[in-house]
Amino acid sequence: MADLSTNYMGLNLSSPLLLASSSLSNRVENFEAAEANGAGAVVLRSLFEEQIEAAQSEIDAAVAVGGDNNPEAHGYLPPQTVGPKEYLTLIKKAKKAVKIPVIASLNCVSPGSWSEYAKQIEEVGADALEVNCYFIAADPIQSGDDVEKKYLDVLTSIRRTVRLPIAFKLSPFFTSLAHSALRFDKGGANALVLFNRFLQPDISVGKRSLVVSMPLSHPSEMLLSMRWIAILYGRVKAHLAASTGVHTTEGVIKQLLAGAQVVQLASTLIKNGIPHLATLRDGLGDWMDKEGHASLDELRGSLSQKGGTDPGAFERAQYVQLLLAQN
Repeated sequence: MADLSTNYMGLNLSSPLLLASSSLSNRVENFEAAEANGAGAVVLRSLFEEQIEAAQSEIDAAVAVGGDNNPEAHGYLPPQTVGPKEYLTLIKKAKKAVKIPVIASLNCVSPGSWSEYAKQIEEVGADALEVNCYFIAADPIQSGDDVEKKYLDVLTSIRRTVRLPIAFKLSPFFTSLAHSALRFDKGGANALVLFNRFLQPDISVGKRSLVVSMPLSHPSEMLLSMRWIAILYGRVKAHLAASTGVHTTEGVIKQLLAGAQVVQLASTLIKNGIPHLATLRDGLGDWMDKEGHASLDELRGSLSQKGGTDPGAFERAQYVQLLLAQN
């Protein structure tokens, strides 16, 4: 029987399937269900930089009231019922409920004092931290180098704060993604998660207003991350995590063949239920047995750009061949 165990950022996982940061990953019972159905780890729903800063502003404002009249007021902290405190509680509950690794998640856009919150995440027992940099480079004055530096500053500010393994979740929108990935690898990322999904506002013609929604991913979205995982495999030391668009066992297998260390799942579990994890896990095991693979290491990266027989397939050569064939 095939061995599905793997190592992710130094964490030993029973399978390469992860419950991704999503609407499912903020309830302890969902973590328990994920573990029971074959998840190797769970990634908690993201806590946003804005939530941390808003909570601190709320505390600062409360402390400032009457502060000039009573110096001791600065030592008073009101009861915190805001997101950051509850998030730390969620980590503690998750660690008690499941044996698989619990990976916290911060969604941020800039370095700052909030990065100290990462230390609190470490102190309450999280096994790792996923940092999701969600940043739209909309300023025409800001260069590509400036954008890359902004990402790197976020990473290094957290790396200085914690010893936890850090998974850095990226956007595909870099001028030179391979170069950026190498910088983040050297900057302290233990894993690169490819890719986050940006909110894409739509326009309602009838109402002449913006429509904001986050539809579930489609399997076709997987191709972008698969391509870059295949290109980066063997070129960075950081592990590569596939995210977005993986819905089936075949999708899981493709990402592993490209070089993914783990595969994160969200939309397919929202659509089919958390027990769908067991279907994907068993499907992967059955396929490996059929193909004669005893472990994931035997197949991982075998169809990457570095390990495959057609390196040009992931770059321009295949594009040219396809267009010429259609003429």
